[in-house]
Amino acid sequence: MRDDTHTITQAEYQVFQRAYTFFNRKLFAGNLPQCLITMQRHSKAHGYFSFDRFSARTGTKHAHELALNPDHFGRTDREILGTLVHEMAHVWQATHGTRPRTGYHDKQFAAKMIEVGLHPSNTGAPGGKETGQKMTH
Repeated sequence: MRDDTHTITQAEYQVFQRAYTFFNRKLFAGNLPQCLITMQRHSKAHGYFSFDRFSARTGTKHAHELALNPDHFGRTDREILGTLVHEMAHVWQATHGTRPRTGYHDKQFAAKMIEVGLHPSNTGAPGGKETGQKMTH
């Protein structure tokens, strides 16, 4: 008989929930709201953030959605967690800063990324532009 007390779904999502809680406490002083963390295949993006997108079935509770793309899980743990923190910087900006246009990474976002230990770059390498539509860390 199979033991379904700890499913693959629970195991995979718990890792990211624990990481979100840890980084929220250590890098964002516990100031980020809880988000619905999902795994979504979304073109070439490593992850994305959607403001106030999730609505509970009762329709009364809304939450931000933070998605990670499992197509890019072949990278190192550090790189995958870097994507999580990148998306958490979007959560921070949406809740404590000024939201830029959709998908844009502005100076406020770049400053927060640097503050939490990641350096934004449009090329993925040192020396790239710190702002723009598509950014890596």
